[in-house]
Order: sequence, then structure tokens, then C-alpha cells
Amino acid sequence: MIFTARGILVSLAFFVTLYCALASLVVLAWRFVNRVARKSSAGSTNFLFGLRIFSFAVSMVVAVFFAFPSFWLMERATFDEDGATFVLAACSLLILSAGLFRVLRAQARTKRAVTGWAAGMRGETAEPAVSASNGGPGLILVGIRRPRVMISTIARIVLSGDELQAAIRHELAHMRSWDNLKKALISATPFPGMSGLESAWREASELAADDATVANRQNALDLAAALIKLSRSSGQWSEPALASGLVSGSCSISRRVERLLQWSTTGRRVRRTWTWSLPVIFALVIVVIVSNYGATLSLTHRLTELLVP
Repeated sequence: MIFTARGILVSLAFFVTLYCALASLVVLAWRFVNRVARKSSAGSTNFLFGLRIFSFAVSMVVAVFFAFPSFWLMERATFDEDGATFVLAACSLLILSAGLFRVLRAQARTKRAVTGWAAGMRGETAEPAVSASNGGPGLILVGIRRPRVMISTIARIVLSGDELQAAIRHELAHMRSWDNLKKALISATPFPGMSGLESAWREASELAADDATVANRQNALDLAAALIKLSRSSGQWSEPALASGLVSGSCSISRRVERLLQWSTTGRRVRRTWTWSLPVIFALVIVVIVSNYGATLSLTHRLTELLVP
């Protein structure tokens, strides 16, 4: 029991050390890229999200599947951890607890907002509508496990049939991309200095949903018209943390409309190819690590002794 507790303690200390190091590198790299390029990386939504959670995901995987097993197999039974190990482990628990608190708070606020918007719903319908008098958005995707598109009465009034369908397809694109789940994961992985990267991802996710909505120029015009019409009432509400609205402050409406008016198929094939290349690269890395698991455990144990007091 004591040996297991020591392993958990050391694994937590190793996690926070690796997480802070990798996250700091991500923040510095992002600031350097922004300073040099001076432009948004919109369109690379999967890359931006992967970059945002890279440090947490890698640190958690290494701590669970490498740091703890290497300690269990290679560490001596004598207690040789000092006070710094306990401090690092406490910092690790603080980060994990803060992430859980942020997610629960965001979920509670989102649920409260949705409940308020839905107060004017008339019965049970397959396509739920929220009352405009309750300050609800035109269209918004809510929920993570069972996402649904909420459509306000104002959207049904001001939008034509084609414009409404284009707006719904935009929200369904967010659903297929699991953007609300991604927002929850971002909330669960706090680190100072990530706000710029998070804003870039939100902007890219809106543009990606626009692209997924449009199959021809008429679709682009319909979505642009819907954005313009619904943006006039966007000041009445604020987007909850775990929801995705059609009119969002994450990306400039004028920029989105301009892109839609200039719509073309150029670059869409390249983005799909890049999207599929990420999991292929990740799978190759996993295969290499698994095929050399013993050597990786030995290396992890040496790193643990070096990084954890």
C-alpha cells in the first residue's frame, strides 16, 4: 500500500513537471509564431485544438502508462522522496481540481442559460424552439452527450427557408466536430497564457463550420444572409462556455461574411488531407513506443529520478 502511494505521488509530481514544461513551450511557440506570421491560423482547427491539449494529453499518458509502471518495476522499496515531491504532487492535484471545477462551473452556467431560453418552449417538438422574449440566440448547439440545435422564434421569422437550413447545417457541423466536447476539454486543462491559442481555435472552428456548411455559391450566400440578419440581435445574449452559437463573438461576422461572399473550393481538399494525416502520425508514434516499451520505461525511470526530487 505504501509503495503504491509512493508511485502515485511520484507520478503526480512527474505529471506536473512535464505538463508545465510542455505547456510553457507551447505558449512560447505560439507567441513566436504570431509575432512572426502576424496572421491567424484559421482553417487549421484540428491542429490548433491538438496543440492546445497536447501538453496535458502527453503528460497524462506518460504519467499513467510510463511513470507509474517504471516506478513500480524499477524503484527501490526504501522511502527516499523529499518534501519537494509532495509540493509537486500537491500542485498536480491543484491543476486537476481546477480543471474539474472549471468544467462543472461552465456546465452549470450553460445549463442555467439553456433553461432560461427554453422557458418559452411550446410542448415537445423534434426541433425545439426557444422564445425570443427570453433573450435566446438565433441558433445555438447545446449539449455534449446528446447535442441539439435550439432555434429561436426570431430566426424562424427573419430567415428564409434556405437561410434557416444553411444556419442549421452550420450548427450540425459543430456537432459532427464535437466542438462542445472540445470546449469542455479545454476548460479541463488550465494553464496561464493559453488564451490566445484558445481564441484562435474558436475562430478557426467557426470558419471550419462555415466551410462544412457550404457546397456551392448559393449555400454561401444563404449562410451569409443568415449571419447578417441574426447578428442584429446578437447583443441580447452571450454564448455559454459549452455551447456553439451561429452568431458568435469568437470570430468577426464581417470576416465570415466576406469569406462566404468570396467562396470557392480552393484549399478544401488540402485541409481534409491534413486532418487525416494527424491521426496517422499519432498512430505511428504509438507503434514505435509500444514496440520499444521496455526501453521506454527505463528511459522514463531515469527521467523521473532526474526531474522529481
